[in-house]
Amino acid sequence: MSRIEEIISQEKDKLYIHEYAFMKSNTVIFSDEVRMLCNKNVCGMYGTSWACPPAVGSVEECKNRCNDFENAFMFTSLAKLKKKYDVAEWRETRLLHESITEKVARIFRDEFKESLTLSTEGCNLCEKCTYPEKPCRFPNRMFPATESFGIMVIQQAPLCNIKYNNGANAITYFSMIFF
Repeated sequence: MSRIEEIISQEKDKLYIHEYAFMKSNTVIFSDEVRMLCNKNVCGMYGTSWACPPAVGSVEECKNRCNDFENAFMFTSLAKLKKKYDVAEWRETRLLHESITEKVARIFRDEFKESLTLSTEGCNLCEKCTYPEKPCRFPNRMFPATESFGIMVIQQAPLCNIKYNNGANAITYFSMIFF
């Protein structure tokens, strides 16, 4: 077991990581299909953030950035919902996941000279993003969306023995770190 695997194993519960897996970065599934959802602006973030397309580059460019790293780490957090369709609760639980992601990213930054962290649905650090007029205010805390990179989380998760869906009243959030 590598040092980073030991750290994650020891810190998993404190970090509120639900499930996780280590893999080689060249085994991660990329697809233009996922990006098509971004291009259709399904989440409403297209062209509004440094964390989303078109700012992150093409799927091929994103894949190349990820494959510059040898390894990848996928992890989830799980939120049990009081009400299945409460959008405010979704936002609140997503912010908790982003907080977890920031803590996990810090561990990887402490262990490796370089890493690349991807998370959920674009960035929410600033009330108004500087995109495209000015550079990102917080480039080390801004995590591009996993899907914006063209990563097929729905296909990748089962290959890593991670559940994509954890029940009707739960939301599973995914993040990835390339290192």
